[in-house]
Amino acid sequence: MKKYILLSVSLLFATAMHAQKSEIRTMKRILDKQNPTEADYKELQGLIDTTTPYIGNAKPEEQAEFYYYKGNYELQQALKVNSVEALAKAVESFNRLKTVEKEAKRRTFSDKFDNELFPILKPQAFQKGLDFSKNKRYREASDVFKAIYDLDKDPINLYYAASMAVSVPDYNTALEYYQTLLDINFTGEGVYYTAINKKTGERENFGDNKNLMTSVIRTGEYSNPKEEKEPSKKPEILKNMVLIYKSVNQNARAEQLLADARKENPKDVDLIIMETNHHIQNNNMDKAESLIKEAVSIDPNNYELMFTLAQINAQANKIEDARGLYERVLQINPEYTEAHVGLGELVLKNESEYVDQMNAIKGFSAAEIKKYDELKKKRDDMYKEAIPHFENALKIEPDNQRAISFLAGLYGALDMLEKQQFYQAKLKN
Repeated sequence: MKKYILLSVSLLFATAMHAQKSEIRTMKRILDKQNPTEADYKELQGLIDTTTPYIGNAKPEEQAEFYYYKGNYELQQALKVNSVEALAKAVESFNRLKTVEKEAKRRTFSDKFDNELFPILKPQAFQKGLDFSKNKRYREASDVFKAIYDLDKDPINLYYAASMAVSVPDYNTALEYYQTLLDINFTGEGVYYTAINKKTGERENFGDNKNLMTSVIRTGEYSNPKEEKEPSKKPEILKNMVLIYKSVNQNARAEQLLADARKENPKDVDLIIMETNHHIQNNNMDKAESLIKEAVSIDPNNYELMFTLAQINAQANKIEDARGLYERVLQINPEYTEAHVGLGELVLKNESEYVDQMNAIKGFSAAEIKKYDELKKKRDDMYKEAIPHFENALKIEPDNQRAISFLAGLYGALDMLEKQQFYQAKLKN
C-alpha cells in the first residue's frame, strides 16, 4: 500500500513537471507571436497562474525560462495599461530569474533579458515615467524610475526616482534613495547619451549606456544621438537632503550634510545661502554677513544676495551700507518690491529716537513746546521721506500689505486722514 502511494505521488510529480514544460513552451509560443491577441494574453495569464505554485520544483533552467516569459508578459502589460503594480511584478520576476541563474551559475536568460528584451522595453518604461511626471503623477513616476533602477542598477534612475519622491512629497522615500546614492558614491558626473524621441520630439537620456542609445536609434523611433557631459549631482543631492532634514527639524543631520556639500562645491551660491540662513537663525550675523559677501563676489549681479546683505547691514545699524546695497539692488532690478520697502524701513530706522524724546517732554513751558515742535518736524520730515519708497513698492505690487500698513500708519501720524483711510481700507485682516 505504501509503495502504491509513493508510486502515485511520483507519477503525479512527473506529470506536473511534464505539464510545466508544456506550459512554458506555450508561453514562449504566445510571446513569439508578432501581434498576440487579447485571447492569447488571457491564455498566457492563465498559464502563469497555474504554473507559479509549482515552478519552485522545476529545474533551474526551466525556472529561469518561466520567469523570463512571466516578466516579459508583466512588463508589456505594465506599459500597456500604465500599471505600476504590474511593473513591480515584472521587476520581481526578472530579479527572480537572475537569482535562479546566479545560483545555478548560468546566464542564458539573464543575458537574453539584458541584451535583447530590456534594451527594447527600457525606453518605453522610461517614457512612462516621464509621462507620469508631466501629468504631476509624481508617485507613479518615482515608482517607475525605481523599477528601472531595480532592473538595470543604473543609479541615474534612482536619482530620478528620488527627485520624483521629493515632488510627491514623500521625504522618507527621497531620503532613502538619496542615502543609497551617497553610499554607492554616485555623482552622475561623466558622459551620458541622449537621443530625440521622434514621437514626442523630446530628447531622452539613456545614461552611460551607449549600446542602449544605439539600439533605440536602430528601431527608427529615435534620432539625433548625442554624447554629452554631465556635472556632478552630488552637491544637489546633499542640498536636497539638507532641506528635507531641516523641514523635519533634524538640524544636526542637516548641518553635517551642509558641511559636506560645501566641501563638495564651495562656490555653489545656493549652498552658501543655505549656510547663511543657518547662521541668521542662530543670530550669528557676522558669519552670515561674511558668507553673503562671499556669495556676492561669486555672483555680483545677484540682486537677491545683495538684498539679503542689505538686510543684515540694516539689522546691524550700518545704515549707509544698507542703503547703498538696496540702491544697487534696484539698479539691477528696479521692480524688486522688497528693496523699495527696505529703503522705506531704513529711513524709519531711528524713528524711536524722536518719539522717545517727544514722549519725555511733560511740561508746557515755551522752551519745552519749542523743543517738542522741533522734534515733531524732524519726525514728520522723516515720515515724508519714507512715504515715496512705500508708494513705489505699491506701483509694482499694488497689494503689498507691508507697504500699505506703513502708509496707513504714516499718513495717520501726519494727520492726513483721507489718505490714512484710503490705505486702511486696503488692509486685509
